[in-house]
Amino acid sequence: MINNKRIVVSAGGTGGHITPALVICDEFLKNGWEILYIGNKDSLEEKIVTGKNIPFYPIDVQKLYRNWTFQHVKFPFKLLNSVLKSYLKIREYKPAFVICTGGFVSGPVGIASILAKFPLFIHEQNSYPGITTRFLGKYAKKAYIAYQDSKTYFVKNKTVYTGNPIYKEKLLSNEKIDFDKYKLKQDSKKLLILGGSQGSLFINSLILKNIDFIQSNGFEILWQTGKDHLKKIQNRIDNQNGIFAFDFSDELHKMYNSADMVVCRAGALTLSEIESKKLPSMIIPLPDAAGNHQVFNALDFQNKGYAVVLEQKYCHNFQKVFLSCSENLDQIKDKFVDSIHIEASLVIYNSIINTLQGTIK
Repeated sequence: MINNKRIVVSAGGTGGHITPALVICDEFLKNGWEILYIGNKDSLEEKIVTGKNIPFYPIDVQKLYRNWTFQHVKFPFKLLNSVLKSYLKIREYKPAFVICTGGFVSGPVGIASILAKFPLFIHEQNSYPGITTRFLGKYAKKAYIAYQDSKTYFVKNKTVYTGNPIYKEKLLSNEKIDFDKYKLKQDSKKLLILGGSQGSLFINSLILKNIDFIQSNGFEILWQTGKDHLKKIQNRIDNQNGIFAFDFSDELHKMYNSADMVVCRAGALTLSEIESKKLPSMIIPLPDAAGNHQVFNALDFQNKGYAVVLEQKYCHNFQKVFLSCSENLDQIKDKFVDSIHIEASLVIYNSIINTLQGTIK
């Protein structure tokens, strides 16, 4: 029996962790639940969550850097203080459960929930799980995963393959961009370039070198450059026909519907959205991502037949790899199956409710 309808949620660091948390929040909010979000102070998650009018409780936790730095001296003290603050807040709030979706801030919150003896659930977005979710997974009631490959890192009978929670309303739309507004042709092939919200300096530089090649193969370009790179790229392309460069757009779902092919990094949510829209892709994984998870994500996508992968160190092969994708768009598109990600948040909601009610042991 569920005694109350309150939840503590924690995730942070990047949109890849925060967005799944908020999509899960939406599923519970529309069913009358209250939410307290615990995240790092002065962080991306604080900015996003407070903008959505969800109560936010800040803690001060520091990640472990890969190379030695004097910041490491502060780590154990900040960790202990964050665990204590989270523990006291969770005991005061008395949630029905705690759910963490990754990022180093999830560590102290998850530990606090274990110490306070409140049910813990986790979600892992990537093919190779982060250190925080691997640790918390040992104690969680359920570990929800987006890739089958990651199930080996969690307790078998507590692991549920759900996919990644994504905002499905826009993705289910079939609305396309206004081609005249973007000064693009109605009947041309479209290449969508995604460097993430911050943009990718490497991908931007690679595309700049290959614009003529891309356009000579019949593509017009929709190009997410990132805010810091937009002006430089606009100056370089100088209103060149068949290219629309932008830093961020609320019409990204329309661009998916208008695109024939994507060039992108291998962030878990980006790939989940591309899979849901059944878009053939050329993936250039970020080589220094934590645990090399972007390479694992990309290879999983390639093994399904949805994409071709170009590792950054082999960028001299861009044109060859581009052609291997662009000349086989129909064959690649035929390999897509219905996306599991569309209903992931609902699956997680039902699983948590059933687990708390004791119908699933």
